This record gives sequence, C-alpha cells and structure tokens, in this order.
Amino acid sequence: MYNYKYCPLCSNELVEKIPDNEELVRKVCEKCGFIWYNNPVPACGVFVTDSEGRILLGKRKYPPEVGGWTLPAGFMEQGEGPDECAVREAQEETGLNVKITGLMNAYKAGDDPRTKVVLIIYFADIVSGELRAGDDVAEVGWFHIDKLPDFIAFSAHKKALKEYREKYLEK
Repeated sequence: MYNYKYCPLCSNELVEKIPDNEELVRKVCEKCGFIWYNNPVPACGVFVTDSEGRILLGKRKYPPEVGGWTLPAGFMEQGEGPDECAVREAQEETGLNVKITGLMNAYKAGDDPRTKVVLIIYFADIVSGELRAGDDVAEVGWFHIDKLPDFIAFSAHKKALKEYREKYLEK
C-alpha cells in the first residue's frame, strides 16, 4: 500500500495529526493544508451461477494472491459506475457478457496489500460469449458451493461465498 511522506501539491513533509473538524489521525501538510485521506478503493464484480447451481470463479495469474480463486471482479476505473465495472471485469476475465440482475452486497476488505478495498458484488446472468480465461486470470471454472477450491483469495470474496451459502441457498 502506498504511503505518502511528502505533500503531492507542495512537497512539504506530511505530519500525522487530527485535522480541524475531524476525528481520525491523518497525514497533513502544514504548509498548504493538503490532507491525505487514504480512503478505500471500490472494486466490483459478479456472482454468476450456471444451470447446475455452480459458481463461476477465476484463478489469479498475477500478484497478489497468485493462484487464488476469486469471483470475477476488479477495480473501478475513472468515469465508470459500479455496475459498468462489474460487467467489464466479467467480460475481461471470463469472455462472458453478463447482465446485472441485482445487488448481492458490499464487503469491507483489508487484506489486499495494494490498497484498502470495498468490494461490491452483483448477481448477474450470462447473455453471450464463450467462457475463457482472460486479462489477469490464468483459469476459469465452475464450482459447487460445497466443492470450492482450497485457496480462495481475499477476505471479501470469502465473505461473499459464505454469505451465498448461508443466505441465498435453500436449506
């Protein structure tokens, strides 16, 4: 995770303090007033199941968590809405064009070394395309909720899969 030492506006050294009208310690430039908020970054993805109830997952090709399986997801780009990001990431990673059918949930994640993340997961249906590993995914596959791979990357993806099992499956 990147950690500012100097102000990106005036190059003065940042100091840790509680800015006026705030409650949290933040890095602040005492020369120009810049405050580094270090807020989470949105990531968005899809929860897709097939006619047999299996869940679509992708195996990570690059760090962090190489070889770990995740729901098709990625970081939101500038000018993009969360639903647009989820659809784009699904297409890039799996070759499938999907349609959002609803919001599953949003998850706090603190285990990605690149940044703090809020993961927004949508339910989606496949509308076209051919399943293939693409972009930063080494492999894609369908998995039954009770036969998931041993290595699920990132706590937010684990939370989403656990929630699906507990909340959305008929007992």
